Amino acid sequence: MANFAEAYKLGLNAANKAKKSKEEINQIFYELKKQILEATDGKISVMRTRLPDPPKLGIISPLKRRVLGMTESSSSYIRELHEINSQIDEKEIQHWAIAAENLLVKNSEKELARWSQDRGGYPCKIILDSKTMYCEDKVGLENALTKLLSDPVVGETLYRLQNIPLPEQVSTEATTD
Repeated sequence: MANFAEAYKLGLNAANKAKKSKEEINQIFYELKKQILEATDGKISVMRTRLPDPPKLGIISPLKRRVLGMTESSSSYIRELHEINSQIDEKEIQHWAIAAENLLVKNSEKELARWSQDRGGYPCKIILDSKTMYCEDKVGLENALTKLLSDPVVGETLYRLQNIPLPEQVSTEATTD
């Protein structure tokens, strides 16, 4: 006979371990955010967030296009793409990401990498282009975030975010020319 009482105890232990792991992950991201804010004089914030997936254009396979005599500019191709895209509820299709934003500029959020986390907290993973960094514990997550911030493309994104002209700077510069 199944031992449900033992399974119940194991579930409680797993929940407690998951709570501790998630708190640890949250603390690491809090420290990341705090240090980046300090380094950028309060301009740049880095956080985990949900972002919409890009639209699914080009979903009609090349073989199907050839069989149906479609070109990318043909009306049947465009109609079918529109039908496919209209069936996608973009609010539901989202992914977790590590993103950065300039707190002084509205709508400046930029994705740095994709984020995935196990139900129990660890393992978690950071996906940067085709490279996946698996994090089994605190040290692994800290190392992966350090590698993320050291990446040249991520560095360029952060540099651009930090140097976005503020709206009042844009109008001031336009009148002085």
